[in-house]
Amino acid sequence: MSELTGKRALVTGASSGIGAQLAQLIAAEGVHLVLTARRKDALDVVAAACAARGVRVDVITADLGQPDAATTLWHAATAGGPIDILVNNAGFGYFRAFVDADWLRDAELLQLNITSLVELSRRFVDARKADPGRAYLVNIASIAAYQSTPNFAVYTASKAFVRNFTEALHDELAGSPVSATCICPGGTHTEFHAAAGAGDYGWLATRSMLSAEQVARITLAAMRAGKRNVIPGVMNKISCFGVRLVPRRFASWMSRRVLGKPRAGALPARPPRAA
Repeated sequence: MSELTGKRALVTGASSGIGAQLAQLIAAEGVHLVLTARRKDALDVVAAACAARGVRVDVITADLGQPDAATTLWHAATAGGPIDILVNNAGFGYFRAFVDADWLRDAELLQLNITSLVELSRRFVDARKADPGRAYLVNIASIAAYQSTPNFAVYTASKAFVRNFTEALHDELAGSPVSATCICPGGTHTEFHAAAGAGDYGWLATRSMLSAEQVARITLAAMRAGKRNVIPGVMNKISCFGVRLVPRRFASWMSRRVLGKPRAGALPARPPRAA
């Protein structure tokens, strides 16, 4: 039996990619799950795979890009019992010049990537004050948190927030039963790139990509160890270390070269938002 067996986890953005893979790995540890995302059909598929592991799985359709959604989600998730593991994985970005996107998309991005993440983290930490049991908070950032990236301006800034917030929270919680871990993946083979209007990356960015399962396994190991911040992938580690040795303007220029140009045409339409 795992030391995680019998605990209960809330995973956001669990309908695909890293969130879906991580949910299945956590289920294999005997952890009961609350899975949330916007797309109920995709979420149900992941939930069925997790339930096949013999754990209880609750599905909550939610759009954390909308105000007050995090509050509603937390109340619904905790109605079935306390949350011992919180994985804030939901997020999105767009690979396009800032002037070519609109404010409503930026507002939604900030709500999802920052505001909802902080609120859920707040509610999780507050709920654990009276519980002496071991608990884990995992926030998914990005290697984009380490530098500015043209055409990813708002996204990279939001991930820099997530990284700094989580690392500070980790240090505040040191010595308590609660750990906070930040994961900074690089390019990962998920739906993110198509949704971001990206994909025509340079060869280096493409070569350094990992699978969602690889990132999920590294994430679970880092969570169990209570690590502060983990960058999956050797090339990604080298990249994040290297930007410390060069001027920030040069690092920004290099990121533009590595990622290539945004795809021509309009940004992909965002899927209809769930209530």
